[in-house]
Amino acid sequence: MLQIKQKFHLPHFVHSSTKPVAFGPVADDGDELTVAITDDPVQHDNNWQLEERPNEVQLEQYWTEVENDIQHDPTWIKFADEEVL
Repeated sequence: MLQIKQKFHLPHFVHSSTKPVAFGPVADDGDELTVAITDDPVQHDNNWQLEERPNEVQLEQYWTEVENDIQHDPTWIKFADEEVL
């Protein structure tokens, strides 16, 4: 039986500074996700409530909308539509 053994080494990084690593603020580039996150408290007032049972009709309607949006997106590629070589 053929056995493949993966052998690789990660480089060793030396951090000589005594300062802790600090991440800078994320630049708002106006994409959909950052706008939605920023606007969410304004639009929904952060009134989230968990329910014991989900509203199945509402979920089905939501996912039908999502699927419809995806199917009508001109940049979306369906793998089933591509030719098999």
